[in-house]
Amino acid sequence: MKPLRDAKVPDRNEDRALNTSTKIVIAVLLTLSSGSLLYFGGQRILDQQRTSAEITRLRDELYRARVTADRCQRSVKSSEGELRSFDERLQAMRARVDSFEALDPAGVPQELYRPYMTTFDRYNDSVAVWETRERQLRVADTACRSVIIEHNELGDSLQAVLAGLS
Repeated sequence: MKPLRDAKVPDRNEDRALNTSTKIVIAVLLTLSSGSLLYFGGQRILDQQRTSAEITRLRDELYRARVTADRCQRSVKSSEGELRSFDERLQAMRARVDSFEALDPAGVPQELYRPYMTTFDRYNDSVAVWETRERQLRVADTACRSVIIEHNELGDSLQAVLAGLS
């Protein structure tokens, strides 16, 4: 048997250095993994808060748009009713003008000419008013359609955010 002189005996200082290095590596890994967990957990919380704020904002805007759309539609319906009523009065005036003109094939009799012209002028003035109101109603209806489209887009946005949560 050969003596064990050539065999290397572990040095206690080398063991300590190895243990210290291992401990440092483990500490660094633990610190990095803890930091990563904190960072990504914090990011998740911030994302949830942002999403919650976005949902709240969209719901508030959707509510305001709904109220505006409802008011707008009520206003347009009311204006339509008023315009129809005005149109009925206008048609009655037109019938009165026609009745003057139907009295004689040669034209309106001389004795009725002044009341005919008064009725005719009122009718023409009323037609101009009707046309103005009708244009205003079209503008209001177009504006309402824009409000309704905005409302629907907000609703779609809210649904998309909520669908992204599931």
